[in-house]
Amino acid sequence: MSFPDSKQTSIWKKMTLSAKYELFAANIHQLREFKRIGLKMKFPNDNPAAIEAKLSRLWLHARP
Repeated sequence: MSFPDSKQTSIWKKMTLSAKYELFAANIHQLREFKRIGLKMKFPNDNPAAIEAKLSRLWLHARP
């Protein structure tokens, strides 16, 4: 496990709580999109609703 460098840590310390939340929310959105893309690659014949159902189930249970 690597730890952030001092520059990154100082930037985080200077961020407002709302800015930290926005960054967190953007990361969650990006992670869900990456997982959605992976599911589409793994199950190319599934329709969008089936992909969303699988994504929701995986996200809810936090399983890969």
